[in-house]
This record gives sequence, structure tokens and C-alpha cells, in this order.
Amino acid sequence: MKNVFVLAFAAAGVFACLPAHAEKVGNVGAVNVAAHGTPPGAAKRALSIGLSVEKRERVETAGEGSAQIVFNDSSTMTVGRNSSVVIDDFVYNGSGGSQGVSMARGVMRFVGGGVSHGSSATFKTPTASIGVRGGSIMVRLGGECEALIYHQNGVTEVAGVQEDSQVLNRPGFGVCARSSGVSEPFRVPPETVAAMNAEMASRGGQSGGAKKKPRPEEAELLLGQDRAPAIEPPPGLDALGPVWAGNALVESRANVENQPGPPPAQDPSCQGEACGAPRN
Repeated sequence: MKNVFVLAFAAAGVFACLPAHAEKVGNVGAVNVAAHGTPPGAAKRALSIGLSVEKRERVETAGEGSAQIVFNDSSTMTVGRNSSVVIDDFVYNGSGGSQGVSMARGVMRFVGGGVSHGSSATFKTPTASIGVRGGSIMVRLGGECEALIYHQNGVTEVAGVQEDSQVLNRPGFGVCARSSGVSEPFRVPPETVAAMNAEMASRGGQSGGAKKKPRPEEAELLLGQDRAPAIEPPPGLDALGPVWAGNALVESRANVENQPGPPPAQDPSCQGEACGAPRN
């Protein structure tokens, strides 16, 4: 009988050392080198199109890297160059759930899906907690702004570390979330938006991980009922560049109905600080 207990104890120790059951939250829709993921309890791995992404996985990119994660609720997260994010939480029940991401550095775009439309998605930075309801945002860390939160559509709530907050519901506006507090909303200049997009766009010679760029007619055929929005500059799923936009949509089959429209043109009559961003 003693031997039985010894064997049972040893077996329990072996199972305790095994990695926890992987919780798949989505897949890689597109990627440019160098981009890596580190699942919980596992070694760092290179990301590739179609690779499963897990809950609590860290996604990191180098100077030439960028990646697009397509979650199971059809939301998308584009991670730009020199960036690091962790997928803290993802639960989707078909009509809502929970979604959380922590951002340590770099630039990121999020386009909401089922979770954010049914409840909200939460993004954490060192200086802010950001709630996204039914919309899309871009976030850039660093510089005088510390954290620039750019609102594209839906409703974005930004809570600072000083217990102050702002609500963004005007496309094209944003706030700076600093350690000293959250700024008043201001219209983000087009050149700032362009610079953020450039950090997520494919550069010359990059294809987002696609082995073969599809001809337009091939992409149309494979996309089925999914179509990229006819918007310039293209947002959302096209964030890493039009070179491989068709490939990313074909691979992920994500819901393009959640893609945002372009930010509105700046009102020429708008004057003062409310129409321009602080230096960053």
C-alpha cells in the first residue's frame, strides 16, 4: 500500500510540472520579421501566418517587425515596430465577454470585435487604463506625451494614474496620458497619425509573411463575402500595408464590418490648442 501512495505522489508531481492547457485566443493574420511570441510557460517562438496565439502570450517585435493578431471574436490588434504587448485576458461567449491587453512599449492599433461590441475591451499602459466599446483606437508610447491614445470610432474611456479620466467619442481626437494626468482631448494632427501608421506598415520588400502576393482577382475570389473597405488610407486589417492586405484577410477571415472609417478632415476654422497636439 505504501508503494501505491509513493507512485501516486510521484505521478502528481509529474503532472504538476507539465504546462497548463493552452487557451487559444486567435491566430496570426500577418507578420513581418522579426516578430516573436512567448506563450505562458513556453519558449519564445517566431510568429508566422496562421499560428495560434494563446492567452497570456507576450508578442514582441524588433525594428523591422510587425504583427497582426486576429482574435476569435474577429477583433484585430496590429503591433508595430519595437513594440511589446501581453494578451492578459480573452473570453468570448458569442455576444460579449472580456478582453485585456497590457502594452509595455511601441505602437498598437486595435479594431473591436464581438467582445468590445457586447461589453468592452481594456488596454493597460504604464500611465493609463483604456476601455474600448465598439470601436477602434491607436496607442503610441514614449515621448513627451508618454502615452498617446488616438480615437477612431466608438467610445474610448481613458483613466489615468492620478484617478482622472477622459471620454473620447469624436473620431480623430486623442489625449496624452502622462504620469501627471490625462490631458484634455485634442485633434491629433494628420502627420502624427501618419507617423503612427508608418510604424505598423510593411516596408519595401516585406509581404506580411505571405509566400506569394495574390493578384487582385485571386484575393477577391478567396475572400468570399469578406471585403476590405474602400478607404484611403486603409485602416484596420490593412494596417501593415496593402502589399499583403488580401493575404491577411484570406488567412484570418476576420469580420471587416468592424473596420473604422478614416478620421475626419481637420476643420480649417478650428483654432487654438484644442486643434493641435502637444509636442511628442
